Amino acid sequence: MTTTARVDLTGAVVTVLQAQQAATPTLLRAVYVARPGSFTELPAAYIGNADERITYTAGTRTRTFLGLTAVVVDAFSDAMESGTRMDQLVDLLVDRFTAAYATVPGGGNLLQLTGVRDTEVTVEASGGVAAIYRGAILEFAETFIMEGRT
Repeated sequence: MTTTARVDLTGAVVTVLQAQQAATPTLLRAVYVARPGSFTELPAAYIGNADERITYTAGTRTRTFLGLTAVVVDAFSDAMESGTRMDQLVDLLVDRFTAAYATVPGGGNLLQLTGVRDTEVTVEASGGVAAIYRGAILEFAETFIMEGRT
């Protein structure tokens, strides 16, 4: 049996992000499946790392995604406005991901938001000029997919 764990998992995260985008299009304007070379619309979100640990039992392979992340980015503008907008979006995403724990296809799979870290996201442009964005990293450190062993 061919595994589709990464595709299923990133698809589940993107589905939740797109649902938030549809519900609040001014708070989340774009969703990407990977980090884009530039951001044409902000705020935006993309799938970050997907580091994983794989364990085996007699009939099951469990893939635990220790480093799965989604990153939310916004422009630095008026400190009060961009801070409030980012905080509102993160709060909404925490609630949405909490409710969507069973979004990953298949029985026994679990999507768990385990933390949020503030950060800055730097995007290098041509000519060595960098754009710096305000960011929040959504961590799914205990997300796992159980598969039958082949």
